[in-house]
Amino acid sequence: MKRIVKIIIFCLVVLAVAAGIYYSMTAPVSIPTTTVDAKTVELVISEQGVVSSESVVSIYPFAQGPLQRVNVSKGQTVRAGDVLCEIDPGALHLRMEELSGVIRGYEAQIRLERAQVNNTNVLTNERLNLQNTLIEQNERDLERTLEHLERVETLFELGVIPRSEVDAARDLVADRQSALAMSRQELSLIDAGRGIAGMTEYYQALIESTAVTIAILESEMKNYTVISPVAGVITRLPVNDSNIVSMTTPVAEITVPEEAIIEVFVSTQDIDNVRVGDSVDLVLNRRDGDIRFFGRISHIDSAAGIRLSALGVEERRVKVQIVPDTSSVQGVDLGNGFDVGVRFILYREENKLAVPRTALFSDGNIDIIWVVRDGTARMVEVTLGMKLRTEIVVEEGLVAGDVVITDANNSALKNGVAIRG
Repeated sequence: MKRIVKIIIFCLVVLAVAAGIYYSMTAPVSIPTTTVDAKTVELVISEQGVVSSESVVSIYPFAQGPLQRVNVSKGQTVRAGDVLCEIDPGALHLRMEELSGVIRGYEAQIRLERAQVNNTNVLTNERLNLQNTLIEQNERDLERTLEHLERVETLFELGVIPRSEVDAARDLVADRQSALAMSRQELSLIDAGRGIAGMTEYYQALIESTAVTIAILESEMKNYTVISPVAGVITRLPVNDSNIVSMTTPVAEITVPEEAIIEVFVSTQDIDNVRVGDSVDLVLNRRDGDIRFFGRISHIDSAAGIRLSALGVEERRVKVQIVPDTSSVQGVDLGNGFDVGVRFILYREENKLAVPRTALFSDGNIDIIWVVRDGTARMVEVTLGMKLRTEIVVEEGLVAGDVVITDANNSALKNGVAIRG
């Protein structure tokens, strides 16, 4: 009797264990799920911008030399056309006087030629000496014009003068080269006992060429007075610290007020989705309440720079400029240096299905999501779209109303397992 009781108890235990195992294998798994519905999805980033309502213009002179006079002071407001400083034009005056002397020499040569045109007894050696002196003068003139051309080309490369001045300087060098060649040819004619006829015309041509050089130098005289091209406030006056003015160093920096621009730096990871002309949301924080308005992207730099994040980490960011539109709000004062919150909408679409990133896993190159069908888990292959901050857009594989398991890495998941959400 006792043995039968023991056998019965043993069988009951075995049945209980088997039932427990069976239940654990077939019982619904409790796991978090979510229902997917069509909605508006967007990818948004928020950055801090700064208002810039002024620009700085550096004023470079078009001439160089000893400083003669400074006509303004730091902090002074100037108008376009005001004289900032004056450079001593003494060297230019000396050069013009030297060229005037050259013309007088050519005129003397003409008078000599006319006086001797009928004198067949002019000694050839005297004419050779005169011609050699003329050649030496022409060589010096050519050397000076080449130096002038070098200075003009340097200024053009710096963007200080237009190309027309370079072309004029090159034409002057060509004239000097031609004059030198003619004087050397004339020397050969004199040496051969010829060339008395035609010398008057030759010297007259040299006079005209030299007069052109003097006219160019006279036109350069205005460059010795440095004029402000813009209206604004002088915020820097380096010319006060020097006795010599150089064309490669600014004499002043003028701050010019402009229409307010908001500058913001965007990460290189997000900049591909930012376009000129895009609208952005702007917010100006104030104690009496935030003011919200809009703006439009007007410029995006072509290169990134290194910026420090709020945590002191170096990041590569691109400067973006935004033109604010405050016409829809009142009382907005965007002073220079004000902080403005900028909200970029990088991506936005209507009627899209999106699932949490935790709902996705991959099998090789296949993207899979666990979906609850008829109360059991089923693997569904999907085609993904834009990756948002916490969600991923699903383009194909799901329909509105599908129940998606949000923990794709749950160890209890397998095809056909019962799910209790």
